Amino acid sequence: MAYDEDSERLAVVRSDGAIEIWNMKHNFNQERVIPGSRTSKLDSVTWVKGRLFTTGFQGDITEYDLVKNTVKYSVLYGNAAWCLAANHAGTLLATGSDNGCIRLFDLTTEKVTYDRMLNPQDQRIVSLAWHKSDEIIVTGSIDNVKVWNVITGNAVQRITLQRTFKKKETIVWCVAILSDHTIVSGDSTGRTMFWDGRVGTMLKGYTSHRMDILTMCVTKDETSVFTTGVDPTIVQFTLAVTDDRLGTKAWVRNRHIAFGHTHDIRAMVIAGNFLVSGGLDTNLVTNPIKVSPGHSQIRGQIEKYKRLYHAFPQKSLIKCAGESKLLLFQYPYHLEVWKLGSTSDATDKDVASLTVSEQPLKLLDILTKGIDQIVCSSISKDGAWIAYSDVHRVKLFHLNLDVPSLQKVACLPMQLGPTHHLVFSCDSSKLFLATDSCSVQVLLLDEIQPTLQHTFHAMENSILVLEADSSGTFVAAADAEGNVIVYNVNNFKVHCRLPTYASQPKAVAFNPHSQEIFVAYSDQMLYEYNLELKSYTDWSRSLHRCKIHHAWLRRRHKVTRVMYSATNPNIVFVYDVNMLCAIDKSKPLPKAHQQLFKKGSIQEPNDKRVITHGFNIHQQFKPLLFLDNVDLDKSLVMVEYVMQRFIESLPATLKQKKFGT
Repeated sequence: MAYDEDSERLAVVRSDGAIEIWNMKHNFNQERVIPGSRTSKLDSVTWVKGRLFTTGFQGDITEYDLVKNTVKYSVLYGNAAWCLAANHAGTLLATGSDNGCIRLFDLTTEKVTYDRMLNPQDQRIVSLAWHKSDEIIVTGSIDNVKVWNVITGNAVQRITLQRTFKKKETIVWCVAILSDHTIVSGDSTGRTMFWDGRVGTMLKGYTSHRMDILTMCVTKDETSVFTTGVDPTIVQFTLAVTDDRLGTKAWVRNRHIAFGHTHDIRAMVIAGNFLVSGGLDTNLVTNPIKVSPGHSQIRGQIEKYKRLYHAFPQKSLIKCAGESKLLLFQYPYHLEVWKLGSTSDATDKDVASLTVSEQPLKLLDILTKGIDQIVCSSISKDGAWIAYSDVHRVKLFHLNLDVPSLQKVACLPMQLGPTHHLVFSCDSSKLFLATDSCSVQVLLLDEIQPTLQHTFHAMENSILVLEADSSGTFVAAADAEGNVIVYNVNNFKVHCRLPTYASQPKAVAFNPHSQEIFVAYSDQMLYEYNLELKSYTDWSRSLHRCKIHHAWLRRRHKVTRVMYSATNPNIVFVYDVNMLCAIDKSKPLPKAHQQLFKKGSIQEPNDKRVITHGFNIHQQFKPLLFLDNVDLDKSLVMVEYVMQRFIESLPATLKQKKFGT
């Protein structure tokens, strides 16, 4: 992980090579995902003045295009790289490699260029850090920590670590150097060591963890150090005054943080007021950096910054063909098409469990041939068309449902570029594409030779959301700058622009019963806009005049999708991974004193509570990945994830000794 203070963005590298960009400015919102590939094995990431760089065991340094969400270029130098760090001036990039070399790269040009190499050593370099003067680099290796003079290229100090067992190497997995030349190291024996970098003597040492320390970070004022690793507990060390009269200071162990993680913590970074960590359990966890010990609201301080984000996608990777009752599931390197099951039972209850008479059936798999992950995919309402895109091209298929078979449409227009979003029109005659050049394209479908009808003018930034209305007249696109534009696909003109909002859009939906559009933003705000009057609806004005309930705004998870009810024009479904909310616009809004979130379903058969406001929230669907209308019987299809299956797939945790055992 790496954090960029200027843009307030966090880069999170996943094990499959995908990079998630989280925007802290927009309420910890997952802004975009840069897809990985079968060959990308990334080990380090860093920001330099808004530019994002990675390296890994292939030995290449890669810079990314943060508008197109793809690799900008890669340069290959030397052996596998274990670590990557930029100097504080943002002019040099240093890598530590498997053959013991520290290579420096020049960042003052448009592309990374090789500068020079410091004197090599015999052992691999697994960690490195720059001093604030940019004249010194400290590295961690096997059994030692070294201090290097960047100007001469020589090692000026060597600190040898004592082995716990004679035949077992001590690996320094992480290292940091402070302004006063204090070096902090974390190693494979679970020890956190503080050294005087000038003379190479130990200042303080703690056996702070039971297993390897894999990562550490230092606060900006250099008064706190956080360490963690295989033992999924974060330990904070603080520089404390030990003698008031003499003013002497020493590093002391302050607190232990054991929240959110069950397995190894592989990465940790300070992002604003948050301490963000991630590891083998795939969770992204935030904790407060500082807690005032004498503060009366200490619990409130901790709860404000404690968050846990599961690794579920913030945009749905599932699409529904409502007319043919098909579901399309998107995986990194393949697509699956499933036919929904059915039931012969009937009930007049609002909530009931019915016996399944026909089980769901997988119809086919679509495998990608290249090395790149799938960026987006879609299926038409009648199930006759399937499209997907990777970082290079769009592919279109015609599906025959009578005898399940797939035919690739070979003759696609040359002007079609890689896309971030794909949406079919409701009559399955057109395909709308949000390209990586920030424009919206309209493709007229044909089994032999589809034609590109129009390309709308590019938006300001990457398109985050793309939706089409049920009449086939409008398509809406929302970008990362908070712009929402509604296009008329009949006359190929901009119908209207919604007022620009300071937060990023997360979901957009058209009302099939009237000309209204609903938008959910990353700060949990909701807006409804009338396309005919080109103004906010009365319900939307009332919502913001009375203020949205404080419990709604405090929700951690962002809205995954918004959709109107197919049968009731006043019902809007809004959901995230933890809840489903049916908003009834005909009912009064919830007042501040009313309880908004309750355990379980609001409409359980034995529940006698009466909901007097319009926010009807269900929380028994966890985690909720997808919700959509099934057109034929006006029902809803819902996809949940079985967490137990995921937990069982994880490796065994570090054994914890419990009291009394």
